[in-house]
Amino acid sequence: MASRVPFPTYPQHVEQQMNFFIQFASGPTYLARGFGLLQEPSLRRYVVIPILINVVLIVGLLSLAGWQLNDWLNAWLAGLPHWLAWLEDVLWWIVMALCTLAFCYVFTLLANLIASPFNGMLSARVELLVTGTAPESGMSLAGEMLDGVTGELRRLRYYLGRAALLGLISLVLLFIPVANLAIAPLWFIFGAFMLAFEYLDQPMANRGLSFDHKMVRMRAHRWQHLGFGSVVTLATAIPLANLVVMPAAVIGATLLYLETAEGRKETVALSQTAASRVL
Repeated sequence: MASRVPFPTYPQHVEQQMNFFIQFASGPTYLARGFGLLQEPSLRRYVVIPILINVVLIVGLLSLAGWQLNDWLNAWLAGLPHWLAWLEDVLWWIVMALCTLAFCYVFTLLANLIASPFNGMLSARVELLVTGTAPESGMSLAGEMLDGVTGELRRLRYYLGRAALLGLISLVLLFIPVANLAIAPLWFIFGAFMLAFEYLDQPMANRGLSFDHKMVRMRAHRWQHLGFGSVVTLATAIPLANLVVMPAAVIGATLLYLETAEGRKETVALSQTAASRVL
């Protein structure tokens, strides 16, 4: 039987007094902890399928578009009117950065859509390993799998609406000197929140939380989640490392959620419920 991983607890008043910088800086540590638990014997079988899905998707996406991106970009820029020639260098860097971010986001969305049931099982297993108690959603296995797919589609609709608005803002900024440099950072911040939501959804879905309830949790710890999502975004863009980012991020997100005030309260409640059943 696998040994339990130490589960740190912090007084709630300490968590509330953490300033936004400390919260942001604490986010990336959870991905590192996720990588550290990838070789935990009790988790290995839950990690293999997400990694295989990552390999297939990365090869597929690069085969479809990745290798021709530079040629497409140069051809597009060559067609710009002369009066926009001054924008060529700026546009090259902006578009390249946005394409890299788009690859990370599309890859993550597709991977999570396909691997959602497996990621949910991995998250539940991590919780059992850490707390000794498995989460309860109140649904059957088939219901949980269906909820995972429908939840992914609901988040996708949410992302597309916000992305359309950000796209309009970016279009306006594009023609404003200096201000157009903010386009890539704005998309990065949006994407970091999106990826944090993708992975934190696993422990929240395992509890049967509604979409609106999940959004309340995400906003309550927005800086910590943004820090976590930022490092996940960067790691997804690193060749080879991105093969194992998804399971590591699921593990890290589960640890992050469990160590919030809400997660600790739910863990205590689950433990008490389990103890009452034994009695």
